[in-house]
Amino acid sequence: MQTIISFYKLLSMAEYDFEKCPKSKAYVMCLFFLFSPAVWALEELGEIAPLAPMDGPGIRNIGWQWHYVDAKGEPGYMEKVSGDAFIASYERTDGCHWTRPVKGFAPATEWSDCPSTGKANVSFTTGNIWPLTVGAKFTWRIQGKSNLIGRVWKSGRSCTVLPSIRIKTVLGENDVHKLHCKERWGTRTWWLSPKVGTAIAYRQTSRRGVVLQEMTHIQE
Repeated sequence: MQTIISFYKLLSMAEYDFEKCPKSKAYVMCLFFLFSPAVWALEELGEIAPLAPMDGPGIRNIGWQWHYVDAKGEPGYMEKVSGDAFIASYERTDGCHWTRPVKGFAPATEWSDCPSTGKANVSFTTGNIWPLTVGAKFTWRIQGKSNLIGRVWKSGRSCTVLPSIRIKTVLGENDVHKLHCKERWGTRTWWLSPKVGTAIAYRQTSRRGVVLQEMTHIQE
């Protein structure tokens, strides 16, 4: 990975927002990603031997942040802003706010500016989430209503832990669990690193397009 910022990029510093980078020990790393927009391209390098089952992350502290870059090289983060032993609320740098069960990979029960706003009843129906194990499956049932769909709608989230793989992201190469979930209007995929203890990449597909986020660092 390139470690020296080119002179051309230095001349273009005015195009970037330094305030997006945290004033912490991760500041230098964030600046590196900020000035290297060509490095964001998640690549699956191939299947590996099944990884050991991965335990859940537990209940995260208020203020926990997951920093990422998107497919365009734009930095952002999501932050846990409230919660208890059963639910957690998060905010993202684009203004999206949502609340979901802490059980794991749960659909949101309430959301605003994501870009829609709405509420849903969410229930866990089958399977076991933790520890993540190759071949494991679980499902969620969803019934909700949003400002984009005036009527009540029904959906679900069916998830499968696919074969373990090695991927390359902005963090380098990592061996990960790949969790793939199908929904009524698209799919969601998480690549979870046992070494890091959380997802290091996320992709969502829907009728609005594709969202890709690669983790750069975590702030506790």
